[in-house]
Amino acid sequence: MGYPRWMDYFAYTGIVLTVVQVALWVVLGSGDVMWLVLTGIAVLLIGVVFLVLPIVQFKRQGGVAEGGSYGNTTVLVSTGLYAIVRHPQYASLPMFSLALVLIVQHWSAVALGACSIALFYLAFHKADAMDVDENIDKFGDAYREYMERVPGWNPMVGVWRLVRRRTP
Repeated sequence: MGYPRWMDYFAYTGIVLTVVQVALWVVLGSGDVMWLVLTGIAVLLIGVVFLVLPIVQFKRQGGVAEGGSYGNTTVLVSTGLYAIVRHPQYASLPMFSLALVLIVQHWSAVALGACSIALFYLAFHKADAMDVDENIDKFGDAYREYMERVPGWNPMVGVWRLVRRRTP
């Protein structure tokens, strides 16, 4: 299934703005409020986990054919990161922008971060909506139930829901 080109442009522009934030970090250095810098580094590391771990998790649990792309799953994966968000890799990109806002602490990094996060939201919200029909066709009612439990790409809501499900 192909996505509309504007979605690609939004996502790519968000990535470019995030790269510019990295350049600002190199030029300006870290901000003066150390607890924000440390929080930003933590968010950055969590973003790396959200970007990389889905590849491993899909290969191990998704029923991917030997040598096949990690995205070609035959089994619905709903544990690990996928118990928190349905699209952890989507969630990683705004995490990087937010982390850079916290680390750099400069108005230009904040402006770029806000723009990139908005662009990621627009692109990924539409992508998630388009993936729904494909995943329901592939996994049936199990995916409908999964969608009700787990948000598309908001990890804060996902963690909240996970904690509430596990609390007696």
